[in-house]
Amino acid sequence: MHPASRFLPAVVLFALPALVASPVAGATATPSAAAARLAAYLTLDTTNPPGNERAGAELLAGLLRAAGIEPLLLVSPHGRVSLHARLPATATAEHGAADGAIVLLHHIDTVPAGAGWTHAVHGGEIHDGALWGRGAIDTKGLGIVHLEAFLDLARSPLPRRRAVVFLAVADEETGGGEGAGWLLEAHPELFADVAAVLNEGGVNKAVAGRPLYWGIEVDQKRPLWLEVAATGRPGHASAANPESATHRLVTGLARLLAAPRPRRVVPAAADFLTALARFDPQARGALAELRALESEPAEPAAPATPATPAHERAGARPLSLPGFESLVTDTLQITTLTGSDRINVVAGEARAGVDVRLLPDSDEKAFVTEVERLLGPGLTVSVRLTSPAAPPSSATSPVYRTLAATLAGAAGTPVVPAFIPAFTDSRYFRAHGIAAYGFSPFALDGLELRTVHAPDERLPLATLDRGVATMIRVLRALVTAESAAP
Repeated sequence: MHPASRFLPAVVLFALPALVASPVAGATATPSAAAARLAAYLTLDTTNPPGNERAGAELLAGLLRAAGIEPLLLVSPHGRVSLHARLPATATAEHGAADGAIVLLHHIDTVPAGAGWTHAVHGGEIHDGALWGRGAIDTKGLGIVHLEAFLDLARSPLPRRRAVVFLAVADEETGGGEGAGWLLEAHPELFADVAAVLNEGGVNKAVAGRPLYWGIEVDQKRPLWLEVAATGRPGHASAANPESATHRLVTGLARLLAAPRPRRVVPAAADFLTALARFDPQARGALAELRALESEPAEPAAPATPATPAHERAGARPLSLPGFESLVTDTLQITTLTGSDRINVVAGEARAGVDVRLLPDSDEKAFVTEVERLLGPGLTVSVRLTSPAAPPSSATSPVYRTLAATLAGAAGTPVVPAFIPAFTDSRYFRAHGIAAYGFSPFALDGLELRTVHAPDERLPLATLDRGVATMIRVLRALVTAESAAP
């Protein structure tokens, strides 16, 4: 049972056509229903913090109710809103026993826009054949594709051998504690029969809108967000003060950055590269480097200075495959610095935010202890976000095999189990013993992908519509009684 205080009344959006009329005005062709819905979704500012996920949840609830589906709106103790809607299994005994439910998961919140946009951040406008706006790819576009496939199943006369859940959550961009994390703890009954979750995190490579391979994420690195604080003597900046808080902080951070970052190959990284190497020459070269790395004896790294290049600090030559370094090291990135707000004032305290991404089997406690040692005395370290180790999702399960067979299709497009350096809400489900797969139905090129968490995020209309068709095909294969798992 769900206490009434944790639900919100959903607003039925009778004015939805008017809402999307302005964003799509001036387009050369009538956008699809999915494009109109995504345009409306993009006009809602759900920047986290504070999130304002209520607005997104109410929009989605209105669309579901218009289709005759009653959703649940669930509110965390701090007022963050997530949405849950369910289509039950309908297959009869002649179709065999019902299988576990499939969850379609995306997050409503987005990161802040930042500077440098050439079109309105929350305009939901069409320019150059694409929908522009924060969240177009990460992950409002995915949410609308999930919604289209969900509504397709609701309309279809085909019997459903599985229940399907449409889940839109709050707070992913700041860790998910008020969204997926809270839902699994507060409402485990909603996920009691779930076989698998389809979420963001897929790694696809495409050229001109054509997928060269589909990467289904089965494992990922773990977040460890740290805050480093230093104190010192405050005062006027005209006086010599080498022991100021900012000087102490910067000196400690320099030692931290100069320290070696040992490389280590985890099974998920090895499996990813091995699968890619079967058809990608660049990956074959990276796999050879990986095998050489595995065979190298561990040796103490040479002394390093803050000016030492990163690959030399790691005691090894640079890796040739772009981005691969992140898959074989515990990465550390200083992202925020705060001190005085006046140039002529020495603050008594200075702080830095450090975004660490741990390999799946890294020892978090040992890592923090080493960070404290490198920073030196007088600096304190606080953990702001952490995540326990979770097992990877199987690349041989019926759900994965159905995904792979459907995506490969008649053309035999390669499908590989992917390992990513980012983290998603999938980790919460894996920690609860529920398989989660990162799957993107979009074949995006590198230029488009670089707009995620950057200016001018956009999703081409053709890519969106192809994504809808792909998601409908995948979900039908997973759910309907006509499509037995391979």
